[in-house]
Amino acid sequence: MIAVVLSARIKKTAEKLPPDVREKVGKTIAAVAVAFSEPHKHGGLGLRKLARRSYEARAHLQWRVVFIHEGKSLVAYDIMDHDDVATWLRGQRK
Repeated sequence: MIAVVLSARIKKTAEKLPPDVREKVGKTIAAVAVAFSEPHKHGGLGLRKLARRSYEARAHLQWRVVFIHEGKSLVAYDIMDHDDVATWLRGQRK
């Protein structure tokens, strides 16, 4: 299991979400922590690599949790919709 650190940004975003979505996000983060180092276990999570150190996992129909892999831990960076993730990625590549 990999350690997952919650960023200040994800905490702020989560405060604005409905309780049911927050619960799904929490479950997704916990599941990613358990399955991250074992690729055959995270098939149902919708976990996919975005760039060199960044990943996303589906938390809800609309919402994705973006993770940044830093050494021996994952930073749960933010909760975004698909379009926001694409925009964020373009900004990261510059």
